[in-house]
Amino acid sequence: MGNVCSSGQKKKKDKDSSSEKSDDSPPYQESSADKKDALLDNDANEANEKRAPLADVEALPETMHSNDTNGNSQQQQQQQQQQQQTTQPKHNATEKDSNSTTPQGAPSDVGHASPGLGNLSMLQGKPPPGRKIERDKKIVIYILADNSTEYKKHKRVIYSLYKHFKSKCQSKGFDFIIADVHDSESLTKEGTATGTQTKQGQDGQGNGNPKKDFSRLQEVKRWTQTPLEAQGGHEEAANCLCEITRHATGAYIIPILFLGSTLGTPMLPLTIESQDFTSVLSAASDAEKLLLEKWYTIDNSYQPMCHRLFTQQIDTYANQVNGELNELLSVLLRLFSDDVKDSYLTTVVEQEINNTVLMSQELAKRCIWIQTGAQYSRAPDNASQLELEVLRRITRIYAELKNQLCEKNLIRLLPTMNILDDELSAVIESLLDKSLTGIFEEHHQKSIPYNTLGVDRVLLEELQLIGHYSKLLAQNSANFDIMNDVKRYIRDGTAHPLVVSGARGSGKSVLVSKIMENVHRWKPEAQLVLRYANLSARSSDLSSLLGSIANQMSVLETGQQCQVPHTLEAYAGVIREILGRQQRFFVLIIDGLDELQRDDALDWLPMQLGSCGKLILTVSDNEEDDAGSNAGADGESFDMLAALAQLGIPQRCFLRLRQFTERQWHDILSSGGGDFYAANGALKLPDDWKSLHGKTPYHAKSLWWLAWLGHVAQPISEIGDISSKILQVLETKFTADQVELLLLIVRLSPWGIRESDCLGVFQKITQLEAQVAFKIWSKFCWLMGPMLLSLKNIRIADRSFGRAILARYAQKQWLVHEALRDYFDRQDSEFKGSAGAKTYNYQKYLKLPYHHFCAVIEDKPAPHKIDILFNCFYFTDLQWIANKVHATGPEHLMHDILHAEWLAGISKESSGYVHINFLKHFLIRYLHELSYDGQQFYTLVKYYLKTRFKESSVLKDDEKIRSWWEYTNELEFAFLEILNNDLDANDNDHDNANDKQSTEDAATPIVKGYDVLTNLPQPGCYVASMSTERAEICIWDVKNCCRIRELQGIQQPTAMCPVGNYEAAVLCRREIRVINLDEGKFKVTLKGVMNQKMPYFGLHDQNHLVCLSRNRMYVNLMNLESGDCVTTFKAGEDRFLNSLLVSGDGRILRKLLYDLRIPHHDFVTSLSAITHEGSYVCVVAKELNEPTTPNFIVVYDLQSGTLFKKWKPSCNTVSLAISQLNACVIAGLEDAKILIWDLVTGNCKCTLVGHNAPVTYLKLDPLGKVLLSYDKEGRDSAIRMWELSTAKSLAVFKPPAQISTCEILPNGVFVVLALKERNDLLTLALKNYGGSTADALEDDCGGTLYGNPDNQHKVFNLSN
Repeated sequence: MGNVCSSGQKKKKDKDSSSEKSDDSPPYQESSADKKDALLDNDANEANEKRAPLADVEALPETMHSNDTNGNSQQQQQQQQQQQQTTQPKHNATEKDSNSTTPQGAPSDVGHASPGLGNLSMLQGKPPPGRKIERDKKIVIYILADNSTEYKKHKRVIYSLYKHFKSKCQSKGFDFIIADVHDSESLTKEGTATGTQTKQGQDGQGNGNPKKDFSRLQEVKRWTQTPLEAQGGHEEAANCLCEITRHATGAYIIPILFLGSTLGTPMLPLTIESQDFTSVLSAASDAEKLLLEKWYTIDNSYQPMCHRLFTQQIDTYANQVNGELNELLSVLLRLFSDDVKDSYLTTVVEQEINNTVLMSQELAKRCIWIQTGAQYSRAPDNASQLELEVLRRITRIYAELKNQLCEKNLIRLLPTMNILDDELSAVIESLLDKSLTGIFEEHHQKSIPYNTLGVDRVLLEELQLIGHYSKLLAQNSANFDIMNDVKRYIRDGTAHPLVVSGARGSGKSVLVSKIMENVHRWKPEAQLVLRYANLSARSSDLSSLLGSIANQMSVLETGQQCQVPHTLEAYAGVIREILGRQQRFFVLIIDGLDELQRDDALDWLPMQLGSCGKLILTVSDNEEDDAGSNAGADGESFDMLAALAQLGIPQRCFLRLRQFTERQWHDILSSGGGDFYAANGALKLPDDWKSLHGKTPYHAKSLWWLAWLGHVAQPISEIGDISSKILQVLETKFTADQVELLLLIVRLSPWGIRESDCLGVFQKITQLEAQVAFKIWSKFCWLMGPMLLSLKNIRIADRSFGRAILARYAQKQWLVHEALRDYFDRQDSEFKGSAGAKTYNYQKYLKLPYHHFCAVIEDKPAPHKIDILFNCFYFTDLQWIANKVHATGPEHLMHDILHAEWLAGISKESSGYVHINFLKHFLIRYLHELSYDGQQFYTLVKYYLKTRFKESSVLKDDEKIRSWWEYTNELEFAFLEILNNDLDANDNDHDNANDKQSTEDAATPIVKGYDVLTNLPQPGCYVASMSTERAEICIWDVKNCCRIRELQGIQQPTAMCPVGNYEAAVLCRREIRVINLDEGKFKVTLKGVMNQKMPYFGLHDQNHLVCLSRNRMYVNLMNLESGDCVTTFKAGEDRFLNSLLVSGDGRILRKLLYDLRIPHHDFVTSLSAITHEGSYVCVVAKELNEPTTPNFIVVYDLQSGTLFKKWKPSCNTVSLAISQLNACVIAGLEDAKILIWDLVTGNCKCTLVGHNAPVTYLKLDPLGKVLLSYDKEGRDSAIRMWELSTAKSLAVFKPPAQISTCEILPNGVFVVLALKERNDLLTLALKNYGGSTADALEDDCGGTLYGNPDNQHKVFNLSN
């Protein structure tokens, strides 16, 4: 066996020798110039050729999955018919080989040209660019094969790898499935038609026909009543092509092709164009003419006009029909020319090949071809017509495949080879591993970049989801008579909200998506803020939805997200404040307000919008059948329209989406659904249906769907019964239990369910084999057609249809909830990835405890059930709560609490359970911080517990609260603990404020905050702070969070260098003064004047200091006792110094001069660092001749004075540090990443990610073990701590205000933050890190006083 084909075929030049990706351009970086346009032209030319009917009509990826959640019809217009060819999935963009390695260790995805452009477009509410929907994190192994039993052994090898690859994909957050719609005759017959397949049938036994006969058509007894394109034996082909189309729109497909010497069961063409049919008749004998005219009847409604296979006359129990149809195939084989045969005669595997690897370069690149037989070069002497035709076609396919597929992906399994399963498994595993790695990298490059300029990813992900959902909705059509009224409202001066109402299914959501498409044409300066109710957890309740809106508006207005409590009132205040500024033109849209608002408390609604604000609300009519869904807390029906009218909104601001007129209804049912369904114009609806009342887009779509399923004879007397009729029809296609289970699994899952999870739950309930379950699921997805929506997960597209499902299958809802709960509960909570990295099982934390709550309450919230609900593991185990927040975000935990209260019928204000109220208030206070990064959970919850205990000591009496406190004291992993008593206090030192008031003019505002923090070297944990404008230096006891010395009257202190235990050299204007910090006295002023623009100096030893002279040509060595200049280093007559670096031990002084320069480059001396021993110095340099190119990093060996290393990342370096202990250089990049470069090998050791803005500040602790990083400009206001040796994230903390400066103590045991506009420092202790070293340092901090005890907390005035 060989992995690489040994034939003499050369690789196709350029195209096949390079790796290719899909033509979906990454939304956050410019797409590379490629052959896309030319390939699209070629595809368009191919589309004009004659093909098998299914090859043309099935490939409708964009329209096949575009459905309105409000229930909107596919009213197809002529322009949509012209788009049919372009909607086929074509992936043509090229890229470099994804398997190649990046030289010198720099990650290949480093850098995005303009990270803010894509984010800004989303924030402004502009529709996503392009026609395609961004792919989800989903990988599908699609098997292309005929129904030959010889492939079963090899397929088992692929299925044996399923668990391995599913685990690998799960660790990356990807869904993974194997799509195989092919199998033996008995399996297809029983497993997919009746759903009663047994394990015996799965193994292909018991059918009495172990070897398939591909010389005859499929027996007519297996021809089922299906959609037109699936009749005449084409059901499997239609199902397969639908499966390809379904996955091509939103998943990454890896085709595995089984192709030997056969093509599978032949099929009669469903349609023959009239011109070709006439040519065939002219060459046929009289008997053949009768046969042709019997089975092919003219279809004038099809364009172009054709003759269609008349399957309605077939008696499925008449055996003689089989012989007649096979004779018909022989006639067509004899009379058709080769070109016409290529257009009409086909098999399933040929259509799969044509619609995958021969259409898409991306799929061709990934395709694995398992050749399972010898290719015959000539036919046997006694070959039949069909055998000759198969040989001709298979020879052509082989030639095309060898030109298109990668030769290294060909696995040849000849009959003479004795291949072990383990050998085949190893080869397939290796090829799939490479494909998966390439897909992971490709998806990462197309995802939201790390550098979002400080905007939280959760907000951008929400906007991305809204954009994609709107794009799907916008492909629908509905009755938009009021669109001009909406346009007029946005353009005119109306200052009141606009309310759009209509019946359920009338197209309100589609209308909103159309507004999104057009609003920037109507008002180019508009900032659109759009939300769909219940689209995700962040729009599942009114507070979350308004919070999301307020955050988006705040980012657009101020560049920062709002930091207010998570309450309806707080968010409403932010929205009103921004609208009141009248600085930007905002258009706010909330679709489905009645889904969230359950009472008439509409105080949050901004009523006075001014001239720069518009608010559009969509509301469903309060219909009798679902009045309960709009019930208030007292169970009475709530009329949203009446409540809005009482607010004083003028009547002209109420618009209504009306039903279709008689003429519109007739037009839609005559031609409105043809292009959506593969039958095109051949699909006709009964005239009786056109007289039905209740003409909404949802009803029109449902009628078209029913007709497409082949049930035009269904009597429908009332349009409201259409949903139940459809469910009845679906039950006839499978078994009633299967339809019920599949529909409930999808419908009962909030925000949809992943395909692999749906299959897993269905298989567990039914106890079916995995392949059998998938075939049922595949057929279900095909026949569900427009009623399923794929948007990250599988969802029911229409709310009206979802309600019909719940009404019809109400009895089994709780059983399905239990099955979903048990399925996810059995899964691991974490997945192990590469290099031991762990990732949370996002789906488990997303689905639980929702299904557990529903299973417990069932249909009646009895008191004991409510008690079980609120005291369950999911609300009492702090580790689960922390993991859920970290995995899914705090919004999902809040949704769990609100959902539990709703199920129990408890008021949102107070549940009566202390721990539940505690959790709610905790989330309200810290939701924004936790949404940024859930790793802060234990930091914040421990601080919140401490503050709440001080407020109410009885809180400790609650058993669950007390257990949480004990748990936080027993944590074994690293986390930050807040030592301050009041995190939100601006200034607790009242005495200090009074003292300042006595020395300063009362009219002068007091400047708050600090400019510099410096570690002090004496025993204990102390830092010094400097405020230049207040002319003061303070000494702080870090562990006790208090100020112990205050030195005032120091003129403009800007820099400090500690000397000995209690002295410091301080730069005051242009002079360096030595000050005793303990006694608060000036000691000496160093002679000589500093350069004001470059005041560089450093400590040589305890008695000497080096500094840059005023004229920048000298470096002076100064005596700290006398203040005299001991000696001078001269740089040269024509050289001026622009930097000065002194090693940590003071032994090495290095001048960044021309002797270390690189020709045509300039040092960015503000970005430089030197090791503690002075062995190496690193600096950022920039090319002078190419100023637009990214800067790069150089490292010099100071022992030899030579260039040691040079690195050039793909984007600018904005901060730099060097560690002698770990022999590495740390670079903070413009794309929000931190790279760690190995000084020994020169390779990039690792990449640290987590920040969402450029990392402009890096600082190592004095021991060189822990790295502190943040953004000095405050776009990302959080600090992050990293362990350098393992690249492990130790802790994250987002302070309540922007950081002005910070300091880290040895081993990272303490971190001190100075916040803007605050005079108290914020102290954080890094717990459970460093072992005995950290314990010794912390003990030392508590046992050693600073200097003279008599000077504790004194204030010294040095102004005189």
